[in-house]
Amino acid sequence: MKFRVVTTRKGKSKNIDDASRGLADRLSKRKGNDIIFMPYNPGRHWVLGVLDMKSDTCYYLDSLSSGNFNMQLKQICPVQPGSTECGYYMLRFMKEIVEEGIEVLVKDNIGDGKAEYTTADIYEIREQWSKFVTGFIYR
Repeated sequence: MKFRVVTTRKGKSKNIDDASRGLADRLSKRKGNDIIFMPYNPGRHWVLGVLDMKSDTCYYLDSLSSGNFNMQLKQICPVQPGSTECGYYMLRFMKEIVEEGIEVLVKDNIGDGKAEYTTADIYEIREQWSKFVTGFIYR
């Protein structure tokens, strides 16, 4: 399974239309990726978009979802308990999809059915990502 991370490059676009066009251009040039991750921060909160290119399905993972959303969308991910964990949740979602495949989303099982991640889960992802990034810094 091939993965790719695509950013919206919000800082380079003057408005949402320009950002949307830029993202669409980058997606149209993809080369055989099965799953495309789109981490996004619309303002003080991280969310994750996941495109399954084989089934033409888009998943929107928002750990702060309040339940006030379109009924065609359903909550398939753990909800963060506070107001500062969104980045860790988004990274954990990406890790689980990479390790377990898109099936974890298809089966609505991201987070192994947990309502929220534990402090230990957050600590684990913090450690893993810090080691990963440190590996690039001290090569």
